[in-house]
Amino acid sequence: MDGSGLVRRLLAHSLLISRNGGVLRMQEKFFPGQEISLKRPLEGAGIRSARARIVAEIDHEPEGFLYAVHILEPRSDFWDVEFPSPHKAEEALARLLMECSFCERREVVYLNELELKSFESRKCVARICKVCEAPSIWVEAQSELVSPESQAARGSEVGRFAANHEDDRVLPRRNRTRVKARVLACIRRRGFQEEVAVCEDLSKGGIAFRSRNQYPEGTRVEIAVPFTPGSGAIFVPIRIVFSQPIPSAGLFRHGAAYLKPPE
Repeated sequence: MDGSGLVRRLLAHSLLISRNGGVLRMQEKFFPGQEISLKRPLEGAGIRSARARIVAEIDHEPEGFLYAVHILEPRSDFWDVEFPSPHKAEEALARLLMECSFCERREVVYLNELELKSFESRKCVARICKVCEAPSIWVEAQSELVSPESQAARGSEVGRFAANHEDDRVLPRRNRTRVKARVLACIRRRGFQEEVAVCEDLSKGGIAFRSRNQYPEGTRVEIAVPFTPGSGAIFVPIRIVFSQPIPSAGLFRHGAAYLKPPE
């Protein structure tokens, strides 16, 4: 509703989504605290609605303004994506947006060692589907955006907005088994182009990868692993704990620890 009390309908594009909100690109100017009504078309003639509030303007690009929004009805399942409980994140080796190959239900999936190995070799995992009420094959969900390349570039601000806290802490080093896995990872850093790197091993506390670019020790970046171009990527913040050149290959080996946001 604009200042004159008239209801206006505007087209918005979701760049990133989360359990309680997301980042939208819109042509119009909005202000923090302003409430809007979101409507998302479903298959057929269905529509899903939710009330939301503008949290902040993140960026301004030629296609429009980028806004962080908070959904005021978190139980509305507005995105049709099930998000796991936050406390389970520390037990994850990798994170993927996956869908059931039968009913196409989408979930953010935290992969354990067996599931990661299955995805590495077969690009799918076997899981129980709550809708099908039976074991099913889950595959990586593809991005709904027209340009997968622009999805990652245009979404680069949201992770910083949500996770780049000054008091982030490196997860404490416990007895963690490192799992060897040759999967792709996507590294993004403010002011630089995103880079696709090769993961060497993963643990619940961190990751080791090889890349063309060198990231100095202490650098905070974001990583999505496993990563498939054109698929929905889940980026999480990490801190580089060591960086070693590999002169024979012209690459750099990095070790990084996942960052834990404050309670």
